[in-house]
Amino acid sequence: MIANGTGGHPLPNGTGGHPLPNGTGPIALPNGTGPIAVVDGTGPHAMPAPLGAAPLGAAPLGGPLPGPAEPARERRQVSGLLLGAGIGVALVAVLLVGVLAFKPDGPAAGNGGKGAVSTASTRRIIAVPRAGGMTKDATAPAAAAAFPFVMEAVRAAGVPAAANGSAVYTDPLGRTSVLFVGGTGAVGDPAPYLRKLRPSTFISGGQGNPGQNGGRAECGTFAVLAETHTYCAWATRDSYGVVASERPTTNPDFSLMDDVMRRIRKDVERPAR
Repeated sequence: MIANGTGGHPLPNGTGGHPLPNGTGPIALPNGTGPIAVVDGTGPHAMPAPLGAAPLGAAPLGGPLPGPAEPARERRQVSGLLLGAGIGVALVAVLLVGVLAFKPDGPAAGNGGKGAVSTASTRRIIAVPRAGGMTKDATAPAAAAAFPFVMEAVRAAGVPAAANGSAVYTDPLGRTSVLFVGGTGAVGDPAPYLRKLRPSTFISGGQGNPGQNGGRAECGTFAVLAETHTYCAWATRDSYGVVASERPTTNPDFSLMDDVMRRIRKDVERPAR
């Protein structure tokens, strides 16, 4: 070893071929300046990354991740618009079906079901002052003995009475007094409708004669408290009427009440104008 450091052994200033304290030699030094990996990872050989460090090109831990590409977002927006448009078309179709189903001048379901008619009747019912040779009584229909039983049947049948479709009629001699209630609408099949039109305290009955205006008729008996009353009713596909006795009977005569009903019907049921 020469004093000026030109030999092959280390000299005090670190210029020799072996590592010197300042790290200028070819062997790794503590500060990482040598060609071998050092603790801080600056050497040419890989060193474990510090805890929490991210790989090259990755986002730091806890930082935001790369978002989706812009075209994918646009596709999602277009798909959402198409889906919304499809739902809107479906809702419009449902509303149109509902409007057509409940259109006032369209076919109605009716109480008879099959073969129902429009709610626009070809007839009209008016309780005129004189009907069937009888006079309209001053007694209000609601005060009649048969009224609650007949009206309950009318509500159950489903077609309301006409605005001027009820009255109490009494013959000139006062021997017969009857309650009349009638109306027009979607009656449908007269046979099942007449069964619904029976007074709520119906006892028994049989077929009647509707007269020259057609349709079907039924007569029967019903109870008013402990008394028995008679009634007859007619029905067409778009009109009906009930004639019920205001006075009790111990020997029901359907033919008599049927005749009264037909005579009253001639005067209270007219063609619609």
